Order: sequence, then structure tokens, then C-alpha cells
Amino acid sequence: MLKSTNKKRLDKLLSYIVRLIVWFSGYVKLLSVFGLGSYDEWSKGKKIKVLLVGYNGARNTGADARVVELVRQMDESLGKEDIEMTVMTLDDDNVNGYFPDYVHRLSFTTMFFFSLLRACSTHHVAVLCEGSTLTTTFAEALSVFYCQAAGIMRSQGKPCIAYGSEVGLLDGWLAKLSHDMCKDVYFITRTDTSMKNLEAIGLNGHVGTDTAWPFMTSEGKEWAYQQLMDDGWDGNKPLLGVAVINPFWWPVRPSISKWVKAVVTGNHSMQYDKMYFFSDSAERREKFMRYLSEIASAVNSYQHEHDAFVVILGMEKLDEEACRCFEKLVEGPHGVYHSRNHDVFQMTGLLRHLSMLVTSRYHAAVLSMKQAVPIVAISMDGRLDGVIRETELADHYLHHVDDDDLGERISTSLRKADAHRQEIIEIIKRHQVINENRVNQMSQFFKSWLKEHFS
Repeated sequence: MLKSTNKKRLDKLLSYIVRLIVWFSGYVKLLSVFGLGSYDEWSKGKKIKVLLVGYNGARNTGADARVVELVRQMDESLGKEDIEMTVMTLDDDNVNGYFPDYVHRLSFTTMFFFSLLRACSTHHVAVLCEGSTLTTTFAEALSVFYCQAAGIMRSQGKPCIAYGSEVGLLDGWLAKLSHDMCKDVYFITRTDTSMKNLEAIGLNGHVGTDTAWPFMTSEGKEWAYQQLMDDGWDGNKPLLGVAVINPFWWPVRPSISKWVKAVVTGNHSMQYDKMYFFSDSAERREKFMRYLSEIASAVNSYQHEHDAFVVILGMEKLDEEACRCFEKLVEGPHGVYHSRNHDVFQMTGLLRHLSMLVTSRYHAAVLSMKQAVPIVAISMDGRLDGVIRETELADHYLHHVDDDDLGERISTSLRKADAHRQEIIEIIKRHQVINENRVNQMSQFFKSWLKEHFS
């Protein structure tokens, strides 16, 4: 209990640092007059400098697809003549080829405080474009990051919008920080549930959807076909995709003692980055192996019954270890594809060649739906729950990572999906159209929102 309390105190300490930086940000304009800081303010005749604040550059296929598609939408609705876009990225090399040359890229690290201050101070509007904007599932520090961006923009009198955002059930210091920093942010949430959670902490917006629904990848699909053939697929056998994760090492939290231990011992296996570490215990490791074994049991049965080729997908580079462990449990022909080695277009191309998808990754589901791939979901949080429920498939095709008899449940779903394949395809196609229309509506709303603030 003491260790958990200490970790939470460190997360809470981040909120105090953010509040201090947000307070200081109100003086950056004055300091810039004396050459002590950088600041930019919009005036008529200037291009609008748009800062896209997200989780890019970490080789997270979903996060990258969201922002690549958002840039395309902005280009289409606003035009590069009137706006100047900057994408924040954790690793510039990891987003090479994702954006047009005229889109700027600004590098930052997980110690984001001052780089985010500089970025917000030199732009006219901020778009919070990561799906998990205000949630505690993965890391409270991620929510603190978005709160700081929102708070700086508010302090400097600049507009900020959250675009296709997830908002979880927040309480305590994080709910208070979110309320205080995001008072002037307009939220377009990803789901009705997120909207209710947003209203519970006194913030405003409306329901939209995820920005990745219309994401296109014709070249990635061509690459995927050839790659699968090179890896042993004959072009005819069913392709069973499996996107596994480690659902039991979240959330990531800062720990000084773990950081010191990692430095002394040289063991960085549970280190996310710098002072941030994954959650770990013998019980968590046991649950993780059970999760993989249950999925493998169902996948092996399906593969034997249908002579299928298994496509193992690591949608984020953090999934590499999960894929490595899972591969050892797969008995038949298969290929393994990590986002560490394959870009967002290639990973999406693989998803759109599948005959069936078993996934614990939300964006694996979203990106596959443009090709109407039947899905069996194994969820760890509300995002995947939400998209499967919205498609009316939850009764038979939604499971959770800690379900009893998980392997048998997955097998039952796979058999049912085969028997009702055409029905599922029609449902997904209808849902895809609905969400692409919502994305278009979001784009038009953003255009009018921007005009309202810059006219």
C-alpha cells in the first residue's frame, strides 16, 4: 500500500508542476519582449499556426493513423494556404513519410514540461488529438500532458479543442486538474460514455467519433499482400489476424526507487521511459500468460479446422514482447508483424487483408472495419467495449482479458462469426458509413469553430 501511495504522490507532483508552468505561461508574452522566451500571437493576414498535441512517434499504429487522417482532413477542409500545421512527435524518425513536407514536426520527450510550454507559446491554436485524452487506464501522466497543453492555451488566451477524445471516470486530484485546466477546451468525444464522464467533471462538448475511420492505405495493402505471400501464405487460405497486448502491466507510473534500481542493476525490462515503469507482480505475470494461452488455444483450434494462416500483429512497439510470447504458442503457419518495423500504412494494409480478426487493440478493430473484417474482441478497457457495442456485436463477439474460460469463449465466437459472416459484414459496413459521416461532420464543425476564433 505504501509503494502504491508513493507512486500516486509522484503522479500528483506532476500536477503541481503543471499548475506552476501554466501560471508561468501567462508571462511568456511579456518575457519575449525582452528576448527571454518565444511567443507568437495571431493577427489578420497571418497563417493560423495549428499545434497537433498527440502521442505520435511511439510507433503506435492507432495514434499515428488518427493524426495522419486528421492532417488529411484539415488539408481538405481548410487548405494549406490558411493554416500552418505542426505535429508533436516523440521520435521524428518514426513518422518519416507520414505527413506532407509542409507539415512541421516538433520533437518532445516524456519529460514534456518545457518543450510543451515552448510549443504552445509559439502556436495560435492547439488540437488535443490523442484518443486517450483524459483517462487513467494507461498513465495518469498522459492526461497531465494534455491538461498542461490546455492550461497553457487558456492562460495565453488561445483556443484549444479536443478532437475525437476518450474521457474516463475521473476523481480526486486528476478530476480537479482536468476541470481547472480544460475549462475553455471544447471536447468532441469519441463515445456517449465519454461525453457523460466529461459532463461529470463540468466540461463541455459534443459526441463525435474516432478520426481514423476513413484512413486510406492503397499502397500499404499492396505491400501487405506481397509480404504475406513472401512469408508463406498461398493467397487463398483464410487469414486469421491476432492483435495481442500485455493488458496487465498498465498503468505506467513514475518511480524514483525503480529508476535507481534499474540504473544500478542494468535491468530496464519494466521501464517504459526515464522514471516511468510498467506495473509488475507475479500475479500480473501469471494473468498475462493465461491470457495468451487462452487466446492461443482458440487460435490453434481455428487454424486446424480451417487450414488458416495466422497473422500476429503488434500494433504498438510495446506489443513486441507479447507477440514474441504468443508466437511460441501458435502451432501452425504464421507471420509476425510489429509496428516497430512496419509503418502505419503497412500495418493497416495487413489488417485489411484478414478473413477474421481477434484483437485486444481498439484501433486494430477500427482500421479493419473499412474492409468489413469480422471481429472477436478481447477488451481491457472501455474503448474496445464501446466500438463493439456500437456495432451491435457485443452479445456474441465481445470478451474481456480476465474472463473465465476465455479460450472456449473465443472459439465459440469464431465459429459463430464464420456461420454469420455475411450478416456481420453488412453490420460493419453500415457502422463504417455512419462513422465516416460523423468524421465529415467533425471536420466541418472544426472549420466553423476555427473561423469563429480567427475572424
